[in-house]
Amino acid sequence: MSQDNKPQAKESGGLLRRMFGRSGHETPGPDVRSGTPTRTMLDLGDIQGFILRGYRMPMVRHFLLTVGVPAEARKLLGRLVSGDESDAPQITTAEDWHVGFEPGPGDNLADAPRRKPDYCLNVGITWPGLIALEIKDRVPTVSFKSFGAFTTGAAERAQLVGDTGASAPQNWISGFGNGSDHVLVTLHAISPEAMTSYSARLSALFAEGGAFREIWRGDGMALMEMKDGKPVFTSRVPFGYSDGLSMTTIHGGPERYPPDHQQPCEPWLFVLLDDAENYFVPEPRELGVNGSFAVFKMIMTDVVGFENFLQSNKDKIDPELLAAKICGRWRNGVPLALSPDTDSPPGGIPFEQLNNYEYVNADGSGDPVGLRCPVGAHMRRINPRGQPVTGQGQPGGSNNTHRLIRRGLPYGPVYDPMQPYDGIERGLLGYFINSSIENQYEFVLGHWVNDSEFAGAVRLHPKSKDPLIGTQDPTESIFVIPQPNGAPPIKITGFSSFTTTKAAAYCFLPSITAIKFISGLE
Repeated sequence: MSQDNKPQAKESGGLLRRMFGRSGHETPGPDVRSGTPTRTMLDLGDIQGFILRGYRMPMVRHFLLTVGVPAEARKLLGRLVSGDESDAPQITTAEDWHVGFEPGPGDNLADAPRRKPDYCLNVGITWPGLIALEIKDRVPTVSFKSFGAFTTGAAERAQLVGDTGASAPQNWISGFGNGSDHVLVTLHAISPEAMTSYSARLSALFAEGGAFREIWRGDGMALMEMKDGKPVFTSRVPFGYSDGLSMTTIHGGPERYPPDHQQPCEPWLFVLLDDAENYFVPEPRELGVNGSFAVFKMIMTDVVGFENFLQSNKDKIDPELLAAKICGRWRNGVPLALSPDTDSPPGGIPFEQLNNYEYVNADGSGDPVGLRCPVGAHMRRINPRGQPVTGQGQPGGSNNTHRLIRRGLPYGPVYDPMQPYDGIERGLLGYFINSSIENQYEFVLGHWVNDSEFAGAVRLHPKSKDPLIGTQDPTESIFVIPQPNGAPPIKITGFSSFTTTKAAAYCFLPSITAIKFISGLE
């Protein structure tokens, strides 16, 4: 792809930012009792930051902790939200970036520019973690009645999302899925020095009074490439695709993205709110409101197998075109929906337009059978947009009600095709954030990724699954690429899974109020 045709990032959203004041972020929401519009105020200072904001920091460290002394553990959690930075690193909230992030629509541009922080911190607690913290003992009324997946846990529900075989819980990293995976602390950092410094502070805090014992840690870092003789961070994933181009926009959220064809999501899909349509907020209320849920996953990618697979089918289809058809985008980020024949369309595509497209329009036009982008491609499965699919148009379900927010970074170095068999593991680790693990994460993985019947009026091969992240059996795997003008489709068969789950945990992301509530329990 030539430099002239590369998608370019542009400054945008200035008008939107000036349309919002600093008083808060409001969004219309349905009143299920009266049917009249209501206003939902997002309390950004009470919501953990990475639920609603992308930190855009180049490195991350995840600490998996098991509770030692419950009272000390609860006390330490309280110190992380005390406001006393000198005592302990503080959990990052979603409020206006008073610590210096890119301005959002609620930020006052008249304020002086502020320094970007050198770290961000977040906490997730599993159901066994809540039990180990003795929450249920001290609050008998605690209830997560709408969230059976969370209380059951990732290991018990692994088959529902295709985590079988090599990805089954018995093969996960030690510590995950056995009931001792209590708390995940996630530290994003702006530099190696900051990562080292804050990691040391946190490790010392975990050990104080025997509060927690660290049983695992995993690091991620944005992949790097050379530019003008210098290493720079990129947004690529191990398979070589540009990442982070399709962002989930939330009504009333603190971030704005370039407008596209998709309707913004209601905030209750990602923040636990009273006006939600399909769940009851966990009780007591001070524990549940403004929280969320997240699925932590560590996913190993078989980059060598993927690249060999592309080359093994070059007699049927150009390897880079096959990579694009599998994903739904060319590896440089240009979507097939906008440019099905080349990753370098004449004149290029502006960065802010790379997510502005539809698969099927309201009148049925567009690409309903997948001549431009196959209906079974990875991106079309995980975000079908206007494609009629399982769960869309059904009571309580739609495309948007199954959306996810993904916060993750790669681990391992950039793949070097000149040294493919270097023995180094590569992959992704991070969170899938949602208010309902069942209706969002599990629905997408179970029905859209690992099922052939997800696409309403389009009949896919009965054995077809997501070709990039689906759980494949090479004796029956198939990916069908439709061809124009009645030509027979290209059928790619015999491939194995290109991803393997190494760890998973279903986490509750408590609000700041909830963490203070937990820390105050005697």
